[in-house]
This record gives sequence, C-alpha cells and structure tokens, in this order.
Amino acid sequence: MIRKTLPLLLLLPALVFAVTLDGWMDVQTGGDSLSPEPGRLELGGMLGTENWVLILEEQYSYEDTSGIVPKFLNTYSQTDIDLIVNAGPVTINPDLCWTVDLGDKPEMVLPVQAGVAYREGFIRPGLSLAADISEDFLLFASGFYWNRDLKQEDGYDLAWTEFRVNGGISCETQGFTLTMSGLHHKTKSDFIDYESTWGRFDIALSTEPQSLPANFYVTGDVTYSFYDGTNFLGNDLSDRFTSRIRLVRMIIPSLAVNTTFESVFDYDGVIRLACTSAESRILYRFMRSREVPSVITLSGKLSTSSIRTERAALFSRINFYRGLSLLLNAEARSTPTSIAGAGDTRKRIMFGPGLEYQLGSTLRVWGIIEQERTDLEEVEVWWRVRTGLEFYPGSLSF
Repeated sequence: MIRKTLPLLLLLPALVFAVTLDGWMDVQTGGDSLSPEPGRLELGGMLGTENWVLILEEQYSYEDTSGIVPKFLNTYSQTDIDLIVNAGPVTINPDLCWTVDLGDKPEMVLPVQAGVAYREGFIRPGLSLAADISEDFLLFASGFYWNRDLKQEDGYDLAWTEFRVNGGISCETQGFTLTMSGLHHKTKSDFIDYESTWGRFDIALSTEPQSLPANFYVTGDVTYSFYDGTNFLGNDLSDRFTSRIRLVRMIIPSLAVNTTFESVFDYDGVIRLACTSAESRILYRFMRSREVPSVITLSGKLSTSSIRTERAALFSRINFYRGLSLLLNAEARSTPTSIAGAGDTRKRIMFGPGLEYQLGSTLRVWGIIEQERTDLEEVEVWWRVRTGLEFYPGSLSF
C-alpha cells in the first residue's frame, strides 16, 4: 500500500496546478558548390506549472568545409535539459548540456606546445540560484563543470576539465542598478600537465530612464572588470572598462530605429582602446492589417579592434496573398581572412529572392535562392539554396 501511495503523494503538488505542454521545431537546410548540404534541426519541448518549468531542447547541426573556402568543421548533436523552480523568493535552475561531435572531428591546438587534439564533445552540468532578499536586492550564484572529450592523434584521452563559479549581488534604486559580482575559472588536463586559472571581479552600473518622451527608450551600462590571471602568452590579463548605450526610437507607429554603441578599454598601467562598435537597425512595417504584415529591415554594423569588420544587410517580406509573401535578402560584408590569395580582407556580397508561407503562428515555410560574389584570388561567383520550416503546434493545458 505504501509503495502505491508514495508516488501519488510526490505527484500531488504538480497535480494541484494546471500543467502546460509546449513543443516546437525549426529545420533549416540548403547547399551550394562550396558547402553542400549545410543544415540545422532544432526540436524542443516545455512542460511546466506556475512553480516550475522543464525545458528539453535537441539540436543537430551539420557544416562541412571545402578546398576553396576552408571552414571550421561543425557537425554535432547537442542536448539541453533545463529545470527552473520558483520557491517563493528563490529561483533554482539546474541544467545539463551534452554535446557530441559527429563526422570528421574538429582540431584544437593545445597549450604548452602539446600539439593538436581532436574534439569529440563534452558534458556540462550546471546550477544557478537567485534570491530576492528584498524589493530592491537580488542575490545570484551559479556553477558549471565541463568534462571535455579531447583525444590526441594516438587516441589518448586528455582528461580535459573546466570549472567555473560566479556570484554577486544586484541593487536597484532611483532608476539605476548597481551589480557587483565575482567569477573564478579553472582549466586542467592531467595528461599534458596543464593547469590554468583566472578570475574576474565586476562592478557594473546600468540605467533605464523612465521620464523620457513617448516612443523613446534608452538603456546604458558601464562595467569595470578587475582580472586576475595570465593569457596564453603568460602575460597578466589587463583590467577592462566597457560602456554601452542603446537607443530605440519609434518615429511613427510603422517606423522604428534601434541603435547600439559600445566601447571597450583595457588598462594595465596604460589605457588602450580595445574595441569599438556601432550597430543600427531600421524597421518599417506596412500593410499591417493583413494576415501577415509586410516589413523592410535595413541594418548595419561596424566594429574595430585589432581587426575591422563591416556589415550591411537588407531584408524584406512583402505579403501579396493571405499567408504567402515575397522575400528579398541582401548582405555585404568586409572581414579579415586567412584564405590563400584573398589578401588581408575578404569582401562578400550576397543577394537573392525567396518565398515564404505562414499559417498563423503555427507554421512557417520559406526558401531563398542566393548568389554570392567574393574576392579571392579572383572574383568567385556561386549560387546557393536555403530553406526552412518552423512548426509550433501551440500550448496544451491540462
């Protein structure tokens, strides 16, 4: 009798509340003469009540390489299990990530001149905690452990592990949030007698002004990070100052502008500009009364550090019959490259039309045919096809 009653008592808290079940699927595939059949599959499910949520996600990614434009091999299967439990002012979040590399194994250059190893996957359990100790104070902590499967050419396991723990406190007052936190990270491999530790202490101040004109949103934050440790050359890590501001402006109900500026400075006795970036996106919606509103998005980003990258993109969705829309995608990039014969910088232009069909919020199917032009030893031109399917059957409560 006890054996039958005990499981029912354990399930009783879950049965008291309504349980919600969700699921989703996202599939993308395609191919061209340089990267045949790249693709990604994502499956997910969520089961939860008012007090807890269990999320399970599975992702499969396939990406190969070619002799013309070498790419990092990235074929893997990744499983994420995430449990979030709310117990009054305390939130408990254990999670588990398990990744397995498939096909040809990616190479990894080892430290201490230990040669090259092949990556085969990892398993990473983690635990995060947060507690609202008052209306304005939040305590948080988390810990993660990686057990990486790395093997040398002779097949020996490197016994590569990593451990990270961090925690801090956050205080909100008069429109400002002050956060102080610390982090400690340790990497160890007994096989090659390698051990490395580094730490960081952050002081961050952020704000979201509320007394602003209508349809205008601003956030800003600054962070100073004190580092303790050395880089791969054995030099002490520099302290770092990061500032960021984001501006969102709705000019008219159909037109919005979103802009972000970021600057990073390093300090080790001398102040150096480490990185700056500016990114902006203009979003215009029209024919909003239709089943699928039409949209045009223009975006651009410029970042400079030891390298310089530039990107501009245009995306449009023009609805012309019920859930059927015409797509147009264009993108231009300028990035550093190590491809032989391409020079220090590689410039690329990609553009092409496509079609999309949406069935409410349940189904989205799309396909795009693109041409890419890139400057290698000479201008190379090729075509690719990209397709995708997103499926969300909706929530089921019981």
